[in-house]
Amino acid sequence: MAATTAKKPADCSYGSCASVAVIEALEQYNGIDPHDSEFRLYDLIDPDALDTLFSRQQTTGLSIEFDIDDVTVSISQANDDIQVRVIDPLK
Repeated sequence: MAATTAKKPADCSYGSCASVAVIEALEQYNGIDPHDSEFRLYDLIDPDALDTLFSRQQTTGLSIEFDIDDVTVSISQANDDIQVRVIDPLK
C-alpha cells in the first residue's frame, strides 16, 4: 500500500487549511495533478464544508475519508494539526 502524507500548510488562511492540505497531498501523490484543467476538488467534495468541519476547535480526533479515482484520501485532526494521507491500496 503506497501513501503520501501532507500536513496543514503553515501559510494557509484561517478556515481553508483542510482543503489546501488535500490539494497539496494530491500534488505530492504521483499521477494526480490538481492543476489539471480536468481536476476540480469541488467536483469530488465540497471544500467549504471540509474547511468548516476542520476549522472548529472541538474537532480533535475528527477523521474522514473519501475516494478519488483509485486512491483514498484520509484527513485527520489532532488539536491544531491536520494530516492528509493519499493512499493507493493497490500499490
